[in-house]
Amino acid sequence: MSLMGALHVGNSGLQTSSNALNTTGHNLSNVGTIGYTRQQVLQGNRRYNKIGESYISMQQVGLGVDYTKVRQVRDVFLDTSYRREAGRAGFYTTSYEASQEVFVFLGEMEEVQFQDSLQKMQDVAQELKNAPADATNQGLFVSKAASFLERAEAVYNGLCSYQDNLNGQIKDMVDKINKYGDQIYELNQKIVAIEAGGIESANDYRDVRNQLLDELGTMASISFEENIYGAVLVQVEGRDFVKQSYVNHMGTTQDAQTGFYNVVWPRDENNAVFNLQQKVSMEHGTDIGSLKALLLARGDRRGTYADLPARPVREDYADDTEYSKALYEYNEAKDIYNRDVAPSLMVNTMAEFDRLIHDIVTSINEVLNPRTVTNEVKLDDNGNPVLDKDGNPVMVTKVSGFDLFLRKGVDDVTTEEDPDNPPTLYTVSNLKINPLLLQQYTYLGATKCEDGSYTTGFRKPDGSENALVALFGKEFAPLNPNNETKYTYMEYYNNFVGSLGTLGSVYEGMASNEMQAAESIDASRQQLVGVSDSEELTNMIKFQNAYNASSRYFNVINEMLAHVIERLG
Repeated sequence: MSLMGALHVGNSGLQTSSNALNTTGHNLSNVGTIGYTRQQVLQGNRRYNKIGESYISMQQVGLGVDYTKVRQVRDVFLDTSYRREAGRAGFYTTSYEASQEVFVFLGEMEEVQFQDSLQKMQDVAQELKNAPADATNQGLFVSKAASFLERAEAVYNGLCSYQDNLNGQIKDMVDKINKYGDQIYELNQKIVAIEAGGIESANDYRDVRNQLLDELGTMASISFEENIYGAVLVQVEGRDFVKQSYVNHMGTTQDAQTGFYNVVWPRDENNAVFNLQQKVSMEHGTDIGSLKALLLARGDRRGTYADLPARPVREDYADDTEYSKALYEYNEAKDIYNRDVAPSLMVNTMAEFDRLIHDIVTSINEVLNPRTVTNEVKLDDNGNPVLDKDGNPVMVTKVSGFDLFLRKGVDDVTTEEDPDNPPTLYTVSNLKINPLLLQQYTYLGATKCEDGSYTTGFRKPDGSENALVALFGKEFAPLNPNNETKYTYMEYYNNFVGSLGTLGSVYEGMASNEMQAAESIDASRQQLVGVSDSEELTNMIKFQNAYNASSRYFNVINEMLAHVIERLG
């Protein structure tokens, strides 16, 4: 090898060792930087030059060391596992937080529990039974009924308000996901531009990109891969999200009636991003991402008692054929409930609460103002018979007194409840106290006379006051179609609140487990990507010694070259 060639070898050692020292120093200076990934210098020998050939050897000389690249020390498997578990933790944490909000809200509202209002209704019913003719007891019953209804409406409106809050969170999260997608795309462009020449590495940009991917993984189910150019391609919920040349943004459409946002893919004809009717399961990977948890918790509508099908009772049907038909329809409605209602925390909670209020209200009305079906066929405004959904004529229902609870917008008894016509339903949000009874509470339990006038005072002969007390002791309904145990009003409410607490505990346990799993994977990841002071100091000593050795070698060759030049003069 010539002396000039030897100088080139020494120079390569100096440059490579210097670059390695710079990389090591960069690592040490970022020991406490969140998201920083340890960088590692890759070295390789430069190609050999063939200077001749003999029977003994190929007569080759090396050209020194080459500074190949600086790579990040990461494990794609650990990154994938962490983001999957972080997504599950995000799903169950969001679900737990939603259940806790509802549980706390129901447990204590403005320091007044709804349970207290229910208990007072039961207490004044007992007082009325003891002295049904007492105007004070009558007035107290009407007053407590008004307070009960006010409290029930406050609870339901509070649930609606929180449902709207979840709706706002959904829109904000979609915007955040799109923002992260744009940032990842911009980083892709920078990384590709910097590394296009094959000289520089954009590892610091990669660190920022990996942090964004970590955050994105908590909000939705993602998959990712880096192409040969250094750009990372991302899929969200199985659809392309960040591409080489664009970002496939999520979009939202808003329901005209509820105002609820639906999360869609605008580039894919507004197809839904999530299939919310899929059973949530770890096995099928349908329990990932806080965005999906928000959508499930919110639901797609305001829940009412009409969302809870009631199992038919055999005694209510004339024959087995009619009962079998009703049972078939019930099972179909139950399937719809399990698919559309049960998965939603808010819709199910609102429906179960509304069922309690609906039964209390309609049962009290029935006691105070019994409905009697006549032999007359009900006619519409045109004088034509009104038919039910099976084509049978609807009979006229006769009333003989005053309802305590009326539907908003009416001041008298109106048509029967029609599930297909929400304004006719006795739902929490559609109720008021009869204004006549508020003005003249002695009409409570009054009977209509043949001349059209009404008796005042509670109807003692028919025992209505006893029936009111009996209402609070009867077992009227289960919580939902999946629970066959019937409860009294107080038992129902206690189990209603208790089931929310149990659900919250389940979510809390799942969230804790998934967070621990994510943290465990991240700990393994940090052992790989994190900077170790002692390891980097060892590397610094190694590269410093290599630099010093190359420097001494370089100096020797330089002295030899100077000696040759001086001798040849």
